[in-house]
Amino acid sequence: MSDKKSSLAKERKSNDGRAATVAVNYDVVSGGITHVGCFLSSWFGFLFGRGGASSSGASPNKNGVSQLDRMEEMMMRMEEKLATVSSLESRCERLEEKCSSLENLFESKFDTLSFDLDQKCDSLANRLEAKIDSARAQETDKALKRHEYNEMLIKNQRWEYSVPVLSMNELIYNGYTEDEAEAEHLALGARGMKIATTKMRRGEFDRERSGNEKGIELAMNLNDDHPIFNYAVNNELLPHWKEFAAALEQFTPAINLLPDNCVSFFKLDGVQLNSDAMLLVKEALIGKPFQKLLFANNDNGNNAEDLARGGMSVDAILEVVESNKHLQKLEIRRNQIDSQHIERLCSVVRNYPLVELEIFDSCAPGIGDQMLTALLTGGDLKLERLDMSHNNITSLGITILSDYLATNPALKYLFLASNEFNDSDAELIANALRTNMTLRYINLEGNINMNYDGAGAKAFRLVLCDESSLNAAADSNHMCFCVLCDYSNRHEQRQINRASKIYRLLSSRNRMLSNVNHFDDIDVKMLPNMLEAVGKYHDAVREYNENAYPRISYVEQLSIMYEIMRKW
Repeated sequence: MSDKKSSLAKERKSNDGRAATVAVNYDVVSGGITHVGCFLSSWFGFLFGRGGASSSGASPNKNGVSQLDRMEEMMMRMEEKLATVSSLESRCERLEEKCSSLENLFESKFDTLSFDLDQKCDSLANRLEAKIDSARAQETDKALKRHEYNEMLIKNQRWEYSVPVLSMNELIYNGYTEDEAEAEHLALGARGMKIATTKMRRGEFDRERSGNEKGIELAMNLNDDHPIFNYAVNNELLPHWKEFAAALEQFTPAINLLPDNCVSFFKLDGVQLNSDAMLLVKEALIGKPFQKLLFANNDNGNNAEDLARGGMSVDAILEVVESNKHLQKLEIRRNQIDSQHIERLCSVVRNYPLVELEIFDSCAPGIGDQMLTALLTGGDLKLERLDMSHNNITSLGITILSDYLATNPALKYLFLASNEFNDSDAELIANALRTNMTLRYINLEGNINMNYDGAGAKAFRLVLCDESSLNAAADSNHMCFCVLCDYSNRHEQRQINRASKIYRLLSSRNRMLSNVNHFDDIDVKMLPNMLEAVGKYHDAVREYNENAYPRISYVEQLSIMYEIMRKW
């Protein structure tokens, strides 16, 4: 009986241990670790409190140890998982920070891009509106100009030339004059002014030039001597000048209606005006938007007699020029310019859109030097074409001129023919062209102290085409054409001029088979490049000869190539 009770007690204890084990396992599976202490206490109680009553005590101890090992392993895994979770949490926090930073950056970038886009859209819209407004303004301006032009034509519908135009015979027969030269002067002057006046009243120009130029021109040169008639004779033409000036006064709408690519001009050549006629013409020209003004052979002299029979004075010309904001070219030929005119002329050149100035045979000795010096030293010069021929210019201003050319200014065409330069002056000008890449043309012919075979001409040849070596030829000036040289830059493209000079030198050497004498220090590896260059230079010479004169004499490229290849 006692054995049976002992057996039942052991069974209860065993069941208690299993129940405790099951409870711990459940708690572990459910994820809790707060019951580990309960688990350990149950096992320690079993091992040390109750284990001695069991007949098979070794087995429970082994099971307990193995379960402890498993639990420790599980705890270690859980700690690792907890560490992993903690790492993931920190990574998530960092990612959240990065996302927040990127979000802020994106918002900032978006705001910036949105602002820039808005600005660009506003700018494009403003530009488009400006273009539309400009187009509308242009259309309105054209419509207004057309309206003004039509009004001018309507006003002139009933206009008639009020002054009779008589022939030479009629003038002599009616007793106006007995001199045939005077009669011819009056007849041709009256007829020319009537033609020009009638054209202007119809809204037309009486002259058209090549290059899309339209203008009004009066030329009254009877012969090469340009005879000067007295006041009474020229006064016979005053009624015709009144008709001409009145037509010119109302001609502005016709000038304004010209296309943008059409150049308007006004020219008086060889006319003789007394003071009343000159005043009429001057007042009619004030404010007229002609782009070119040309006054040739109109010198009215300096004394009272000359003033009564001359043409447009320089003072009157300057008043007209100063009223014209559209002027691009001014030409004064054989009109006496004095020192008091220089400052006004230079002011016009610098403050107006003038790009061409021609002062021909208009400066007395000393005045030409002053004029050229004032032009070149008074500030930035916008001129692209300057003609100071026949103006008694001497060596006094040559240093200023050479220094000016060496600065590579905007000047493209320079005419200094028939002055008083010498060979030393020409040498200074030539040396200035070593650094000048804009001047296209220079004319020094006819200078009394300079000739085609002198040191000046040789200096120009050396600067424009130095044939001492291929490198020297390549480094020459390839832009400027000089009248003094027998060979110069006649093609409009600089590279064609350069290549043609090199091939010209190669050709002249080839005729003596001397090219190879200059290639001793060249590596054979350069041979393909040399042959290719010869071909390019040959093509350049052919193009040069098709577009320039005189043509360059040259040999065929195969001859030069054969000579070069023989060396190696």
